[in-house]
Amino acid sequence: MKNTLLLGLLVFMALSTLQAQQTPTSPKPIDMKINLLGYRFFQDGERLNWRELEAATVAVEEANQLIKRAKSQRTFSNVLAFVGGGFIGVPLGQQSANRDPNWELAYIGGAIAVVSFHLSFRAFNNVNKGVDTYNMAIAPSTSYRFQPEVFVINNQNGFGLSVRF
Repeated sequence: MKNTLLLGLLVFMALSTLQAQQTPTSPKPIDMKINLLGYRFFQDGERLNWRELEAATVAVEEANQLIKRAKSQRTFSNVLAFVGGGFIGVPLGQQSANRDPNWELAYIGGAIAVVSFHLSFRAFNNVNKGVDTYNMAIAPSTSYRFQPEVFVINNQNGFGLSVRF
């Protein structure tokens, strides 16, 4: 009888400590760092790739949608940049080989590269808004929200970049 009671008490204590260990912890904020090669995301000191970032923000639907949109814009921007760079490089290669270069191809490549820059800035704005939205949703006590936006503008003076804080 004593052994059965002792065994039951031991099992009860083990289950209660196991349940206490499995209680969900509060979600951690995501840090976004930008370097020359792209974005880096960190959560609780560990680096996240784009797929892990999407999975981490599932709890906040608006942030998740912004991050998904930024991921697709980034991919499309990279493809366009590659194509535009190739179109620019072909006439330059022809020029270096002392052949008659097709400069219209370079102009088209330049236009494609400008579209790529625009998509890249939109992807930056969306991922920045998504990370900020996620961090604000998990920590509602924070009152300040830094959201810079970068735009490519065109007016009578030419092309330029606009940053709005």
